Amino acid sequence: MCGICGVFNLRKDKRIEASTLENMLGAIRHRGPDGSQTLVLDQAGLGFNRLSFIDLEGGMQPLQNEDQTISMICNGEIFNFRELREELEKKGHAFRTKTDVEVILHLYEESGTGFADRLNGQFAIALYDDKKKRMLLVRDQIGICPLFYTVVDGQVVFASEIKAILEYPGVERRLNMKAVDQLMNYPGVVSPVTFFQGIHALEGGHMLHLSLEGEMKNLEYWDLHYEAEEEDKGEAYYVERLREMLKEAIARRLVADVPIGFYISGGLDSSVVACYIGRYLLNSYYSFSAEIGSGDLDESRFQQIIHDYVKSRHYSAKVAEEEIWENLEQVIFHAESAVKESYDVAAYLLSGLVSASPAKAVLTGQGSDEFFCGYVGYMLDLFRGMQKGKMTQEECEVNELLWGDPYFRYERIHPEIRKIHTRIYSADVRGEVERFSAWAESPINTQKVKGLSTQKRRSYIDYKLRLSDHLLGEHGDRMFFSHSVEGRHPFLDKELLDFVVTIPDKYKLNGTNEKYILKQAGKGIVPDEILKRRKFPFQAPGMSAMVKKSGGGEFLEDALIRKYGIFDIDYVNHMKQVYRQDDFKLMGAYEIDYLLIVMTVTMLCERYGLSVG
Repeated sequence: MCGICGVFNLRKDKRIEASTLENMLGAIRHRGPDGSQTLVLDQAGLGFNRLSFIDLEGGMQPLQNEDQTISMICNGEIFNFRELREELEKKGHAFRTKTDVEVILHLYEESGTGFADRLNGQFAIALYDDKKKRMLLVRDQIGICPLFYTVVDGQVVFASEIKAILEYPGVERRLNMKAVDQLMNYPGVVSPVTFFQGIHALEGGHMLHLSLEGEMKNLEYWDLHYEAEEEDKGEAYYVERLREMLKEAIARRLVADVPIGFYISGGLDSSVVACYIGRYLLNSYYSFSAEIGSGDLDESRFQQIIHDYVKSRHYSAKVAEEEIWENLEQVIFHAESAVKESYDVAAYLLSGLVSASPAKAVLTGQGSDEFFCGYVGYMLDLFRGMQKGKMTQEECEVNELLWGDPYFRYERIHPEIRKIHTRIYSADVRGEVERFSAWAESPINTQKVKGLSTQKRRSYIDYKLRLSDHLLGEHGDRMFFSHSVEGRHPFLDKELLDFVVTIPDKYKLNGTNEKYILKQAGKGIVPDEILKRRKFPFQAPGMSAMVKKSGGGEFLEDALIRKYGIFDIDYVNHMKQVYRQDDFKLMGAYEIDYLLIVMTVTMLCERYGLSVG
């Protein structure tokens, strides 16, 4: 992976400056410290920061085709490049490098805009066709690699991170209140929304077509697709096929000319990845874990079990609570987002641990929970009948609007938490809530979940609301690259996902046994102590711990709250008093840490100089 940026002229009378591209690259140097290069063409400018993995000597971008009519930059990895390259060479295409991403140029020559769905990988691509005077911006199917864009005076400006776009002359710095409200209601922001007004995130599985005539078309080329009707081939078939496809997905992500490692969290998902590597693929790989919390929050015992089992070269760090608060401001800077859980800091510190080792990339277990029913919500759905009787007409109407089903509850009772929001927002903001409300419209296309089982509906919504922008975005990509490290996610392999969506519901959630089929595929490979362990959500200390010790720090002081006018000072102070009570404790991932939202929204505004209103 790397960092990319660029400009496309929607009209002919604009000039692109190489110095501007260099300034943009400077803002995201952490994404690619191994070298930089720019290319200014007739209607487009491309900038590239490199983090080298394959073809260390000859893989610098931008890349061009044989006659230099097509130019491209790509942040990411193409894991099926060998098969694609062999196919393209047989058709007469000449390759100039040994990199994985050069296949993109020649696939485009063969298939036009249909090239993206041939790619199995994680990627954000900018491809300029000089003959057609057309630019394509493409984000991978799941949305692992980020790509942001805005329009400034007839020019489309894009980059891997928003901080690069802010270097472009004329880009406004304003807070997007819709993002704040999404954070209040959902796991995080949902593409195309960002915390920066006027700057958009390209959605996963989407391709933005830009033309000289000023045309901008945002087209979906891929989406997760569940069939309403299931075909059951029997448990044994799914177990064996899953084992084989997991091995292939993991092996693809170990291809590099530099050392690769993997995370050990102590949970099932990372343990499956680690143990498959240990059983079938291990060759001097590195492993990493962070110990955070104590008592019930301490997973170090389970991490040790896996480390002993796979015998990798292991690095671990104990994360003290003080470190959470000391690093939070830097985390917000890299995340380009406010947060409501402090575990982003743990991810930030863990990537720092990787950067101090020989490894330049790590494999994770991310993406398993969303597609194998790993969250508590899937089990709560088993009591759907009991929930129906407790739902008000107002909640049913909101659920119908948001999720296409009046009796489907996604984590929150939205009308109830809106009562809290009307108290936490300042009087001025309160009067404008309907203008930026997160649930004025659905964050998904509800037609995509029509007729699906509750389990499949939840999986699709988790993918859209939790995975792409939250877990893979501000918690994943931005924390990895803050220390020039790449994250790779075998469970999000395109071929593996195409198979997983065909597995019948009953093999994923067997009674109340979550991720049943994955545990079956892990038998004999993953230690029984891990397979039999109940789901344990990763947690980090919340604001109650901080407030009790320090009073909340400068970002919760009245002066800063007044400066931006977003939150009600009296209610914030009331919450601080509640948080200080000896018996007060937030229930981990199940309750919203509103004070943390208040503090990190304020941090974000301060760090980026955002205006409000």
